[in-house]
Amino acid sequence: MRKLVAGILLFSAALGVHADSTDQLSVRPWVELEPLVRIDPAQYPLPMDVARRHLLDEGRLLTSGMVYGWTFTYYPGDLARKVQESFTLTPVAEIPWGSPRLHVSETEVTDTRLWGRILYTLNDEESRRRAAWESNTAALSTGTGTAALQLGPSGKTASLQSAIRDAIRRSLDVRYVNKPRQVEGDVVLWDDPQVIVHSGTYTATVKVKIAVRELVPYRIF
Repeated sequence: MRKLVAGILLFSAALGVHADSTDQLSVRPWVELEPLVRIDPAQYPLPMDVARRHLLDEGRLLTSGMVYGWTFTYYPGDLARKVQESFTLTPVAEIPWGSPRLHVSETEVTDTRLWGRILYTLNDEESRRRAAWESNTAALSTGTGTAALQLGPSGKTASLQSAIRDAIRRSLDVRYVNKPRQVEGDVVLWDDPQVIVHSGTYTATVKVKIAVRELVPYRIF
């Protein structure tokens, strides 16, 4: 774990932050039963058992983002300097497929979508991680991102990543007067992200916690 986040964790432990083994995360993802982009034409519409597996896997990835999050590297775009925006997210860790602490608590079908309530029970170490991010050292920010419907299921992931980038950009705009050349840090989902279909796009809205690890200003170049 990076030094900054590790330091927050150690600080929380010193304060006696205690994890409740019954702590749970809840997310409510959805899966298209008649997807616009057919990954496997032989399975159309998606069989319910296949849709449930997709639903559980999406819940696994979302709760992984809420527990472990990602490291990021961000180069803000700058027209005057002819710098193109660049953004990468790398998962810190993921909840393994088949974890007994991850399960679908309820499902419902509306129109052509399967909705589910996915619950994940945190262990003590994971609860401490979440508690550590409550520190004022980590900035809270929200963002919105979009991706084309034609991308299919991967478009939902792309819209989520775009929303995280937007949340980081908004946080930097508030905290720093001068645009940085490069930013590196850690980010976690702080709440269940919302993804809707709007005007031919997947549109995601996220709330995240951000810990900037390194910021490189333009003045040193």
